[in-house]
Amino acid sequence: MLVVDGDVELAGVRAVEGLIESGVCGSVDYCKTTPSTNTKALQDVRSGVIQESLLPRCYLTDQQTAGRGRHGRSWQSDGGTLTFSLVVARPENAVQQSRLLPLAVGLGIARFIDFEFAPLNAKLKWPNDVYISGGKVAGVLLETSAEATGLTVIGVGLNVSSEPGLERNALGISSKSLSQVVGRQLARYEILQPLVESILSAVAEALDLPKSVVEGFRSRCLLTGQQISFQHMNRECVGHAAGISEGGALLVKTAEGTHEVSSGEARLVRILKI
Repeated sequence: MLVVDGDVELAGVRAVEGLIESGVCGSVDYCKTTPSTNTKALQDVRSGVIQESLLPRCYLTDQQTAGRGRHGRSWQSDGGTLTFSLVVARPENAVQQSRLLPLAVGLGIARFIDFEFAPLNAKLKWPNDVYISGGKVAGVLLETSAEATGLTVIGVGLNVSSEPGLERNALGISSKSLSQVVGRQLARYEILQPLVESILSAVAEALDLPKSVVEGFRSRCLLTGQQISFQHMNRECVGHAAGISEGGALLVKTAEGTHEVSSGEARLVRILKI
């Protein structure tokens, strides 16, 4: 089932037709512009219109005007950015495995980059930001609804041929695009199907082989061994990232002991040498 709204790009239509014909997705909602694909997907989740036969369901847009990132941040989108959401089933009795879904999505994106653009080696900043060559290339936002506890919405923003928000932040980290790092211009819809396939494969792996996802993330973890800051008991703490737990939490060693950071955000601490 394919729903198209507006004067969308022909390359996008061909890409989503491929997703359906190959059986990667059960249905696709493709529009010219929308404030947020995650918001649109959540509205359908809450209304109960997404039947099992439509899963996985992809929400794709040529332009996202009010994309949402983690912690209320905005995700800038333009003609060189690939922005989409996936609605997937989440078994309600697989609580532990479901906690690994954020890590699995990031891992799926990283594996796609490594396979399609070798010898690139994508890194992961816990829980699911994707980095290449020192810059952030993709961000992920997972959301659920109390009205449909068996479904998860996965929002993905990937810089394909442009680098929105290139201004360097306080830690000196900038955005990167695949085209910039690969050294040639890439078309965003040419990579949609293999990217979605890789993400959905990692999601299935989180449910069937959770240890494999944890090990895969550990091998790419950008924070392990680094000094970071994190929130604990409503205060900001500093420690050294010691790795990823079996449950997907970030392990941080401090003077008070080892903490498991399972939510919130961890940031690299920039040490200034005087």
